[in-house]
Amino acid sequence: MTFMLILSITVIAILILSGRAKNMRPNDWLALAIALLGVNFLRGGNLIFGSGLIAGAAAWSGFKLFGDRKTTTAEKGKPRNLELDQARSLLGVSEGANAAKIKSAWRSRLSEHHPDRGGDEELARQINRARDILLEEMEAIRHK
Repeated sequence: MTFMLILSITVIAILILSGRAKNMRPNDWLALAIALLGVNFLRGGNLIFGSGLIAGAAAWSGFKLFGDRKTTTAEKGKPRNLELDQARSLLGVSEGANAAKIKSAWRSRLSEHHPDRGGDEELARQINRARDILLEEMEAIRHK
């Protein structure tokens, strides 16, 4: 019991300190709980059931609990022209659009495709990224 408590606190602390806890969905938390339960079964000597729980939890979470973050240093750098064109096309704004137009187009597109309203989660991420790219580009141009 003490080992499981220490292990659970350690895993949750690692997730919080690494910033991964912010991006975890309820399914990821459930997969983590199932994996910890599997570790407990392994400690108790039930190798087959414990291993099965850990493997099932890993498959369910998509092996990404402790994996690399999605944002890379290349994403944070200055966007290429292709990314700018794709972002403009996704939001439906022109090249000379100001911040207010970009944000308005972003709100409109996101309201159509938000996952809470039955939209596609990946498309919502792309819409958010398009807004970020265009606003970052405007900021970079303003600081030149």
